[in-house]
Amino acid sequence: MGTIETVTRRAARDGTHGGVTRPLVLALVGIGAIACPACAPRSQAEPGVLLIEEKEQTSSFIRNFNPLVEVGDLRWPALHSMYEPMFIYNPLDGAYVPWLGTAYAWSDDHRRLRVDLRRGVRWSDGAPFTARDVVFTFGLIERFDALDLRGVGEFVERVTAVDDHTVDITFRRVFLPGFYYLAQQPIVPEHRWKDVADPVSWANPHPVATGPFTEVTQFETQAYRVERNPYYWQLPARPQVKAIRFLAFPGNEQAAFALVSGEVDWAGSFVPAIERIFVAEDREHHRYWFPPIDGGVLLYANTTRAPYDDARVRKALSLAIDRDLVVEVGMYGYTRPADATGLNDAHARFRDAAAVSAGDWVAHDPARAEALLD
Repeated sequence: MGTIETVTRRAARDGTHGGVTRPLVLALVGIGAIACPACAPRSQAEPGVLLIEEKEQTSSFIRNFNPLVEVGDLRWPALHSMYEPMFIYNPLDGAYVPWLGTAYAWSDDHRRLRVDLRRGVRWSDGAPFTARDVVFTFGLIERFDALDLRGVGEFVERVTAVDDHTVDITFRRVFLPGFYYLAQQPIVPEHRWKDVADPVSWANPHPVATGPFTEVTQFETQAYRVERNPYYWQLPARPQVKAIRFLAFPGNEQAAFALVSGEVDWAGSFVPAIERIFVAEDREHHRYWFPPIDGGVLLYANTTRAPYDDARVRKALSLAIDRDLVVEVGMYGYTRPADATGLNDAHARFRDAAAVSAGDWVAHDPARAEALLD
């Protein structure tokens, strides 16, 4: 079961809603992921500042906004609100949304990919974004294996600039799925990174990026604040808030309590009995949403070792699990048992009725489980 995205909308001082709904958050950055709480009570909340729970639950923050290393890649602001990719993949419909790139085309032999880059984009220090930045980024991850988190070096031979707004990506072999990884590679500025001696260990404490929120105006171990990029290419339409403030929570319990107490506007935490302890407190403003793209809860058997190398044992184990009980007790009824395909609702169009019917081993049937083991 996936996390629950929850929203608390606050009454702002100007009489309008100072908080947000899901559509507004999508309008802010165009992508999901959020986190940041407020220290002050609602009555003291600063207008225009979004208070969200940090998705990266931790007791203290480390000032690292390097999007090319794992710690930065996992931290939402570095990966999404600061450094942007050429295209954003939408798992709901399989489409690639143009971002720093506007269009792409394959050569006839599918060994070369040409990408047109968005014109008029500037880095947060005012410098222009060009094809040189894309070439530099891929050259950087080629030189430093630890930066190649998406493994593009395995299939990319070279990246070259055709002109200031066009790049060619040459493949070592035909590998169309590689576009998925290339499209989502965050791009860094050449003029800022070219003199960094060790980009693997560099924490990038003062990021220069193309995203909507780039200005780190406060950073402490327990809280930090990121304000709008004054040169963001989607201004003035978005973002519609001026800053995001993040607070450290060591675990889900503390984060959920902050949400229920009204200390944050947005959270991605598991909240038990959410209708009763959260929504019922203010049905007009307290909302939640289940992302349909999250995967299921799975048990993986080591099929190379007995007894799990026997399909009958694996089916018996499945038949012995009461999925309805797990959903009701362990997940508060927020989801439903999976069928044999394991597909979530976002991929329902791929669900085959015959495969669902054939997978009767997902039903709860202890007697049949025992029979398989006899």
